[in-house]
Amino acid sequence: MKRLLTDIAGPFFEPGQPFRNCSALPYYQLDLPRRPYVDRDRLKRSLARAERYLATVAAQGYTGIVLDNLAHVITFDATPERIYTPNDPCRQRALIYGEAFAPLFEQAARQGMEIFVTSDMQWATPALRRYARRLEPGNPRLAAANQWALEELFTRFPAVTGLFVRIGEAGGAHDQGTEYTGHMLYRTVSTLRWLIDTILPVCERHRRLLVVRTWSIGIGELGDLLWSPERYRSVFAGYRSPPLLTSIKHGPSDFFRRLPLNPTLGLPGPAQLVELQNRREYELSGMVPCGVTKLHGDVLAATRRLEGITGAWVWNGSGGWGGGRAALGQDGWSLWTELNSAVTATLARGGAATDVAAFTRAWCVARFARHGDTPEMSAFAEAVAEVYLDSEQVIEDGWYSGPLRSELPRIGGVVLPTLLWVWWMRPTGAPVMWAFLAGNVPSTSACLERSRSALARLEDHYGRLLSLAPNGCPEAVTVVESVRYLRDCLLVALALRETLLPAFGAAHAADRAGWRAALAGIPATLETLARHRATWGGREDYPALELEEIAAYLTWLQRSPAIGWLQARLACQITRQLARGWPSGSHLRAMSVGIVAMVTIGIWRRPRAWPALAGVLVAGALAAPFRRPAIRAALPWLSRRFFLLPSIFFEAGPSCAEWAG
Repeated sequence: MKRLLTDIAGPFFEPGQPFRNCSALPYYQLDLPRRPYVDRDRLKRSLARAERYLATVAAQGYTGIVLDNLAHVITFDATPERIYTPNDPCRQRALIYGEAFAPLFEQAARQGMEIFVTSDMQWATPALRRYARRLEPGNPRLAAANQWALEELFTRFPAVTGLFVRIGEAGGAHDQGTEYTGHMLYRTVSTLRWLIDTILPVCERHRRLLVVRTWSIGIGELGDLLWSPERYRSVFAGYRSPPLLTSIKHGPSDFFRRLPLNPTLGLPGPAQLVELQNRREYELSGMVPCGVTKLHGDVLAATRRLEGITGAWVWNGSGGWGGGRAALGQDGWSLWTELNSAVTATLARGGAATDVAAFTRAWCVARFARHGDTPEMSAFAEAVAEVYLDSEQVIEDGWYSGPLRSELPRIGGVVLPTLLWVWWMRPTGAPVMWAFLAGNVPSTSACLERSRSALARLEDHYGRLLSLAPNGCPEAVTVVESVRYLRDCLLVALALRETLLPAFGAAHAADRAGWRAALAGIPATLETLARHRATWGGREDYPALELEEIAAYLTWLQRSPAIGWLQARLACQITRQLARGWPSGSHLRAMSVGIVAMVTIGIWRRPRAWPALAGVLVAGALAAPFRRPAIRAALPWLSRRFFLLPSIFFEAGPSCAEWAG
């Protein structure tokens, strides 16, 4: 591959400091509200870690780094019109970060590596919003500001190769207070083409690259840009400029397993990068072994056969919500992520001829030889390699729900994974999610058997590691603990499946007796959740799964099985209807009706529920001008109370305003 890029966000997370969002470099840990505006001591430590990380990924074979983000390095000092005052905190920070990053860029350039900077579009600061007056496509003042920002980036940092642009997930929890915000302005083909036509000429003039990410999450006309060949062609048709590239996730959804190759890869138009992820955000955030040998090997082999693929962008630190300190370790990544990074680079360089098992064993032996080149250490290193090589299947069988039916299930065109039971660290109590899984798993008994088998294999690995762990080796202790943590998380996954998959299978089949029999397992499941919280609840390195939502739902089902049955039956009907691929307008109207019905069922027979029920029905009948504000205000509360959607949806990613706007 011509390019093999990786992010460099991980080293900037301060060890021992709390974090929640791993989607970008954590400026929120570095920025100060008043002078000197940046914690320079912390930034200096971060840069030292980044230099060590840079040397490691260069040795692994990566050819470039991707650094967040444009808003934090632009001063607008050379613009024809003033945007920042001299003492504006955003300008002062941009001066400090520019000075700090320049040596890192120079070190990368000396090693022959490219440097890219990322940006959400549309990014904004208070001063930029005041200057633009209106944050909307077509605004010439906004166009000028974007052009000036790129002019400054390429002039002030001559080592920078280009800019990555993300238009599909901005705002909400990605915002850093009110100072650095993102806005989802570019939701249609015409507005995205306007953005490209605005900033691509600047890149062409400076002989730099513009990389447009196709990541989108279902909002607006461009909501299917990630997976729709038709939408992709409509956006990029006619563009022949060599400086324009696109960057595309490897599957037609997020970084999940058991999905086909993204159908937009290999389409005619701009050269393409394929996105891969080594710190597996949906698989416990890099805290546990989660191999990528088959996943990335298959993707890289497939893309080699396609036209127009110029390389890969591999995420070692970015992506996801939650996780503990073990996810990022002392230098920005865990041993497991570092091993994934090395394996992916080896696969990218060596292709199908790569002996991944031999490489993994050699890597592990060399890694633990640092702590003592003894037969005991080598035996432990071999055991580490074995658990890593088996972890890919363990994760697929024990953490995912196994394979879905052969016809890929979709909702509104989105190809859905088998991991809908948990979002990052939070198992969901949303009946729609469990109804979807129960309706699309070919065999509940086979799914549960795979989960039990994965757990048994991991138990064997844990016992072997525990018996071989050499005394006095902290890294060996970390490895053993990470495998124990994965085992306990798989126990939670199995307990939830053993209760809820049969329950929702019965709901699909209108089997009331089967529903009651499945719910009889709730006390044992709640006991498993309690043991998990008792074991890991006080840990900051390996935190307990966030079990409040699912525990509340199970407790509610135990208390109200008849009402839960009605809600489950409705959830099954909703998933069947959504799978039919309704047109957008009908889809939204049906979802509104379904939400009203689920809330109605949820409050049915409660004391003094009728006034609330009347309010729900009135809200459902509101005219269009009032419906969106009502949904924006009420949906998060209603969802938490009546388990309409996974609660994490209202914490992570774009705000409700972006969805409803």
